Amino acid sequence: MVMSILLADDDVQLATFLSKSLESEGYAVHTALDETSVLSELQRQNYKLIILDLNFGKTDGLRLLEKLRSRGLETPVLVLSARNRVSDRVQSLNLGADDYVTKPFSFQELAARANAILRRKADRSLSVLRVEDLHLDPGSRKVHRGKREIKLSPKELDLLQILMHRPGETVTRRQLLQECWGTEETDSNLVDVYVNYLRRKIDALSTEKLIHTVRGAGYRLGKPAPGLPQQERVDSVSQHGMAALPEATSSPGQLQSGLLRALIHGVAHDLAQPLTSVRCFLEMLAMHKKATLEPGEMTVIEQQADRAIALAKGISGLVRDVPPPVSPWIQLDTLLADLVADLTLLLQSGHLAIERRCEPRIQISSSPVLRQVLAFLLSKLVGRNSQPLAIVVTATLRERQCSLDLRWRCGDPSRRAVDDGRTILARELSSVQEIVHDLGGELVLPEGRPEFSLVLPARIGATQTDFLQ
Repeated sequence: MVMSILLADDDVQLATFLSKSLESEGYAVHTALDETSVLSELQRQNYKLIILDLNFGKTDGLRLLEKLRSRGLETPVLVLSARNRVSDRVQSLNLGADDYVTKPFSFQELAARANAILRRKADRSLSVLRVEDLHLDPGSRKVHRGKREIKLSPKELDLLQILMHRPGETVTRRQLLQECWGTEETDSNLVDVYVNYLRRKIDALSTEKLIHTVRGAGYRLGKPAPGLPQQERVDSVSQHGMAALPEATSSPGQLQSGLLRALIHGVAHDLAQPLTSVRCFLEMLAMHKKATLEPGEMTVIEQQADRAIALAKGISGLVRDVPPPVSPWIQLDTLLADLVADLTLLLQSGHLAIERRCEPRIQISSSPVLRQVLAFLLSKLVGRNSQPLAIVVTATLRERQCSLDLRWRCGDPSRRAVDDGRTILARELSSVQEIVHDLGGELVLPEGRPEFSLVLPARIGATQTDFLQ
């Protein structure tokens, strides 16, 4: 019997690797990229196992787990998380998780834990196949559409069971012939004849049809299953005035240890995502002894490596020793150039494009803390997105304050939307806001938009070109 797994993970590339890996082990895997999809899928059919990533976009995975258990869902749940504290494990288990795996992990360990859960959880009710209001009990071989029992011949039942094991997926005529009749005769009309038998018994008395013909391909039972977006390579693409010097209290020499730990923990947490993808990918290559890669696979793994590099650079920027500044001010453009230089490899690979539109004479605080904050924001922005990004940085000066704006988009308009600022900074938002406030500034995140702004004390200063003139 094919075991169905619902994989709840909003990281598209990691979900792709895990889906392919689990399918190679004989599971039927459906992926849900948000909470709405999870709840919809659980209403649509039964699953033998849910694999739930706690870092689930705008949804807190623990709250979703608590919601599912409070609704009486008995399906076993295997939690994935980069959180490795004992308290996180205990909380997950107390809320109803059946097991807990920390990232980065070995795929073989994940598969072994999934198999162990499925062996333990032999709940007969979960063996009943369900697609919307159609139920098939393999044990009793009884079929119901709502409250109506449907009598099927043995061959009709076998055909329906094959379709119900792949709800929402297109099953080809050739697959149905091979699995139900043990033949691959391409000129046989057995499949079409028996599908019509099933339609008369299952759909005839219902307004909502469950059996659909997919022209030129085969048949599908139920609504189309949620899929993963296709992963493709994206080719990347003044006024004069004087401000007052920032107060000493707005330019602290170093971050408080608690705030620094919060930022480092946040970046390290995100780093576990691409590292897990890379590890699973390499492990699957070794397991299946693949000598060649499928189209696009190398691009995807390169993008995951680029994400890991961006996040590692962020950690480096947070812990790097910076000499005390010789002046309380620094040219904004100079600071940005230094930060972008850390990301040269990503710029060269095409994973990142940065355009700076800044008045060269704008100066901001030379505080090492501000440098750390900017390094953190850039690494989070690049590392949290699984697709290549184009970032535009602009700076405007008004009344002794600089508004430093970062806006980002995917280089290809056909790709799915990128995460907004609040989603990217969800866990560390309060820490960053506190740090920026101590610097005499403000962090502004427009609701639902891929941008954020840092409003900072600033002034207009002379550039090297001014001195030469």
